[in-house]
Amino acid sequence: MNLFDYQTKFVADFNQAVDSGIKRILGTSPTGSGKTVMATAIIKDRVAKYQRVLFIAHRDELITQAADKLRRFGDLAPGVIKAGRDKDQRPQALVQVASVQTLHARAFRSKSMELPPAEILIIDEAHHSRARTYQQIIDAYPNAVVLGLTATPCRGDGRGLGNIFEILIECPQIGELIKLDRLVRPKIFAPAPPDLQGVHIRQGDYVIKELSRRVNTDELVGDVILEWLKRSERRRTVGFAVDVAHSVHIRDELIKSGVAPNILTAPHRKPTAKLFCRGLPVVKPSSFPIVRC
Repeated sequence: MNLFDYQTKFVADFNQAVDSGIKRILGTSPTGSGKTVMATAIIKDRVAKYQRVLFIAHRDELITQAADKLRRFGDLAPGVIKAGRDKDQRPQALVQVASVQTLHARAFRSKSMELPPAEILIIDEAHHSRARTYQQIIDAYPNAVVLGLTATPCRGDGRGLGNIFEILIECPQIGELIKLDRLVRPKIFAPAPPDLQGVHIRQGDYVIKELSRRVNTDELVGDVILEWLKRSERRRTVGFAVDVAHSVHIRDELIKSGVAPNILTAPHRKPTAKLFCRGLPVVKPSSFPIVRC
């Protein structure tokens, strides 16, 4: 398993912290920098010492990604704890990849299973770790080393993570990773900004309904379509809309312009997202999938 220099340093910094007696470690690294790969390297090292590892995440895609990385790069066969994936259970495996929701429901609410033993607890998207479900799981492993991984080491509601983690290990940020050719340098085109005066901010972000009323207009949506037709050269594109109504509006205008778009929303996110992330054709090459995240 070959790591980039900054990934090797991250693993070394983690090991040094653990060796010095620190048990609550938060690692921050930008999206696309390989957090799961670094976690895999750490897990592989720990399993070689016969330590047990529990990796928890809150989305099916993240659970699948972690399990796949462990198999591909770590030569490990983890157990998976996730509703609907009982065929992937391996209770005796040293590494368990678990859905936070499933683990909490089975171990705390219904008490239908015992928590898997672990000397290392790794939390993906660790900015969620102040939530009650995460807290109960963390508290159940008082002697474990806890490693949180996130690209955003803060919460939208302003609550800190200092009551959970003792130290912060940082990887190079986006600008430096671009200079290292580890991330692609973006080209940014911006139209005239919408009038957001009076749109309220709650928990660090705009109120969705208020924001949608401001941006879901014929003028602004038309500008999106014109700019895409002008600059995209019909390349496969992912767009992020404010809400479902906004994405439908963009889709309808694209159809009028002769483009066959696909909308990806919560009810049908999983099957379509799996195909899209695997690089399989979901829609025509000239399409513009509008994604509500």
